[in-house]
Amino acid sequence: MDIVQQTEQDLRARQIALEEESLTLGIDRYQKERHRQEEADSGPGRRLIRDTIAPLSQAIDSFVAEARNGKPGKKHTAVRWAEKFPSSELAYLTARHCLNAVSSGESRVQTVAEAIATSIEDSVNYSRFREVSPGLYKHLQTVLKKSTSQRHSRNVMGAAMRRTELDQFVFPDHDGIHFGMKMVELFIEATGFAHLYNDSSHGKTRERVLIRGTEQVLEWLDKAHDAAAHFAPVRLPMLVPPVPWQASKGGGYLTDAGGLVPIVRTRNKAYLRELDNADMPLVYEALNAIQATPWKINTAVLDVMKEAWEAGGGVGDLPHRDLEQVPGLPVAAEHMDAWKEENPEAFKDWKRRRFEVYERNARSTSKRISAANKIALAARFAPEAVIFFPHSLDFRGRVYPIPGTLNPQGDDQTKALLVFAEGMPLGKEGARWLAIHLANVFGVDKVPFEDRVRWVNENEEAILDSALDPLDGHRFWTKADSPWCALAACFEWAGYKAMGEEFVSHIPVALDGSCNGLQNFSAMLRDSIGGAATNLIPQQKPADIYTQVMKVAAERIKAEAEGGNLMALVWDGRLTRNLVKRPVMTLPYGVTKAGMRDQIVDTLKKEGEDCAWDAAQYLADVLWDCIGQVVIAAREAMDWLKAAAKVAAKGDTPVSWTTPAGFPVLQEYRESIGSRINTHVGGRRTYISHSLEGTKLDGRRQALGISPNFVHSCDASHMMLTVCTASDNEIAAFAMIHDSFGTHAANTHVLAASLRAAFVDQYTREVLTDFRDELSAQLAPELATDLPPLPPSGDLDLSLVEESAYFFA
Repeated sequence: MDIVQQTEQDLRARQIALEEESLTLGIDRYQKERHRQEEADSGPGRRLIRDTIAPLSQAIDSFVAEARNGKPGKKHTAVRWAEKFPSSELAYLTARHCLNAVSSGESRVQTVAEAIATSIEDSVNYSRFREVSPGLYKHLQTVLKKSTSQRHSRNVMGAAMRRTELDQFVFPDHDGIHFGMKMVELFIEATGFAHLYNDSSHGKTRERVLIRGTEQVLEWLDKAHDAAAHFAPVRLPMLVPPVPWQASKGGGYLTDAGGLVPIVRTRNKAYLRELDNADMPLVYEALNAIQATPWKINTAVLDVMKEAWEAGGGVGDLPHRDLEQVPGLPVAAEHMDAWKEENPEAFKDWKRRRFEVYERNARSTSKRISAANKIALAARFAPEAVIFFPHSLDFRGRVYPIPGTLNPQGDDQTKALLVFAEGMPLGKEGARWLAIHLANVFGVDKVPFEDRVRWVNENEEAILDSALDPLDGHRFWTKADSPWCALAACFEWAGYKAMGEEFVSHIPVALDGSCNGLQNFSAMLRDSIGGAATNLIPQQKPADIYTQVMKVAAERIKAEAEGGNLMALVWDGRLTRNLVKRPVMTLPYGVTKAGMRDQIVDTLKKEGEDCAWDAAQYLADVLWDCIGQVVIAAREAMDWLKAAAKVAAKGDTPVSWTTPAGFPVLQEYRESIGSRINTHVGGRRTYISHSLEGTKLDGRRQALGISPNFVHSCDASHMMLTVCTASDNEIAAFAMIHDSFGTHAANTHVLAASLRAAFVDQYTREVLTDFRDELSAQLAPELATDLPPLPPSGDLDLSLVEESAYFFA
């Protein structure tokens, strides 16, 4: 056996051991999470509750019916309250508390009964609050989505309700405990999941009634959690090339322990079986080429990141390592009440500042954990000469890495920690593209290429200072839009300046599409106006659709402000590109006017400004109209797709189509036929649907989802065709993120040509016509005739894409 074979065997053995470790890590993580959450919020717990709602609800209804129709005499206290509330909501809240109690071993039944009564009181009061103050209620529910505990959520809602002076519902006397006890009794009778017993271990005078889970239900929970833990491995990068995909299963990791996943992330097993019969060689070729790309850790960036993290974080976009200190008491504790009475406004301000710190700390928790995990994982794999990332698809054909924490599609920090394992000498062409990439990550990406190169030369001293002294120098790199990727590029630029065009470059240079969703819609309908706005035609400098929409909107607002429109006066002179960007970018992905309004409020909040809902809604309405003026064809295509999906939904027919790359897409959103429970848990509104009769197609979601899903499938197809074309031109390293395509700097010009050729090839065919024909063939003849006529095509010359320097730039 030669050395190469021995090395390959050793790596394979290490990879198998790594996959076994992935399973162990997943089990450990699952168990820790299980102990941090209530049983009712776990996967097995939610399943048990859903199975419990129907029989318990029926038991409650029977209890009430028997009381109404039974013998004369005193009725149980619980009857008059059970009549007032929906039995399904009572069943859900009762099941939550009882399941939490039995899973903990044993609990006092009185404690469980009191908790049930309190939850019902809260649900009634929160519903009343929603009716009295719908705006404040909605705002608080949005805020509470980020809350880390039910206790915090309940306190926030309670404080808000007290400010409204709302009369709160409370069970009178001991009715609450009697009612809760009856609900526990009915839970036991309906499910058989628990039993009561007297605990006299402390003597008869202190005898307590406890609730305990049956042996069968506790055993079921243990087995269910054990199975769930084995299906949640911590998926890691690979030390050997992933197994190539050839069918719906069998690609990626070597063993089951690694977390074998199907080629498409779906629970629809019938769809997966159909994929095995699909003829899609280009899909397999592209997916296998992407996951066969060799990577390694960028140790230069890792060293700086570790040092910054150990010093407390807060550098670039790294979060602070420690929690922000909460403002202390303004006066000594014993004087607090007096100070509060004398300084009510100062007290409110102090409470507000404390709340803001608590909220920031809660929001940053996941960021701190994520940063620590990324650094630790990168440090672990830093000694490896080569690592790989297995990939799979979503149902639209979009390509995603299977490992989660560290992968080429991660955030700024994660991308900066990864470089191609095999480098390439820059050469003259590569040096130019490295300069363009460097300007791009600093945010200098709305100007011609020549200006970007000039910007790098003008700022070269600061760039080299960043590379030579990242933390103790001027930290120019931290001012970039993507600071850690900027630092990685600064290191490369320093290498180039030291070694010239012979410098071997390893970082991916990315080419990004110009509002890619609208590019796809403009191309499929040959829209010359939208095409010009999204760089489908050659131009002296890059077109910026966000600025274009901003100018159109600003002109309309100015005119309406001069006409005396009060809302227009609010926005006159205030529009920015950043404020307009998200609504424009998300239009092809199905954003609504209400969604645009929320985006406007969120953007201003991040900039430290408040925005009234009515003002935000006015601006959303204006932007909706103005975007339509700039990309008329895109709006028409979206409306047509929605109308077609509605026709299919009439016949309970899922929508399926084949992308230009040959991938079969199935859009099948289904809804439960049964009751929907609307209640509150810990202050947060909760919806629970439990199926009674099966499922049916959800026509509303089918219509809302078709536009984003179709355009996502089109950009996924473009990526696949690009990879295949580039592979034919001897490119073997790919950093692909949906609408951002990357490779070595020296090969960027080849990738640029490949992605243009692939795009023209894709849209030379009538993509929307193909979709309509496929859909028509799936529908009954009488429904097929209801499909609306396709929107008209324009006069855009698609061949001009190949001459457009800023199409992907």
